[in-house]
Amino acid sequence: IVNPVPVLRPMTDEDVPGAHRVMAAAFAELEQRTHEPPDAAAAYVRFRRILATDPGGCWVAEDEAGLAGAALALVREGVWGLSLLVVRPDAQSGGIGCELLARALAHGDGAAGAIILASPDPRALRSYARAGFALHPTLTATGPPRARIGCADVRPFEPGDHELAARVDRHVRGAVHGADLDALAEGGCELLVLPERGYAVHRDGSVKTIAALDDEAAGALLRSVLARVPPGGSAEIAWIGSAQQWAVEVAVQAGLELRPNGAVCLRGDVGPFRPYLPGGAYL
Repeated sequence: IVNPVPVLRPMTDEDVPGAHRVMAAAFAELEQRTHEPPDAAAAYVRFRRILATDPGGCWVAEDEAGLAGAALALVREGVWGLSLLVVRPDAQSGGIGCELLARALAHGDGAAGAIILASPDPRALRSYARAGFALHPTLTATGPPRARIGCADVRPFEPGDHELAARVDRHVRGAVHGADLDALAEGGCELLVLPERGYAVHRDGSVKTIAALDDEAAGALLRSVLARVPPGGSAEIAWIGSAQQWAVEVAVQAGLELRPNGAVCLRGDVGPFRPYLPGGAYL
């Protein structure tokens, strides 16, 4: 018989494989389509990056069957973000998610702003609203791009571009990603930059982050990502909020399918959050 009251404790590196299994099971159960199917290698990089920078934001729940849930939260320059909150399907609706969320939120005590990217799960949306977050419904665009028109000025990201990325990040969200961008590259993503105007992160046309100083630059970066979708492949642009009409325009021009999916949840000072497409791993 599985213990109905799991023990919550800080996450350790030994929990990374188990936490990934819980994440994969939870996403499958929810039929979560705002992310790619969980990739073990990329997930391990993500978990270990946040364990290294924010051990106080990393928690697991454990019962007699093993790990029942996991939460990852980070703080960057006074902005808190929820990187992950998952509960094993057979352990859901028992309060574990609320307990994990409470501990993750506590890691951000005193933060000026907070960000959560929420799945369409009604239970999660209710919990975030109760925690004082404003919910902004989002769209996801998917499909093979009909038009592949990149921008000649967009080039691969170089180490020296971190200064630009920091300036853009502070402009759109009030805090830098910093070495989180390097972790995305380590996890298999390609980083692109439009000099002096913005940057993008993607994996085979699946957008992870786009941040820019103006809508035109953001659109050029998004078109350049779509131009890199492998032949026969499909693009995915998630977390398109109402303020990101530049992304809607590019998606429609490319012939992608738009559908409602999830919400960007914001609290406090997180900047204008435009032009910006956040990513699930590092917000």
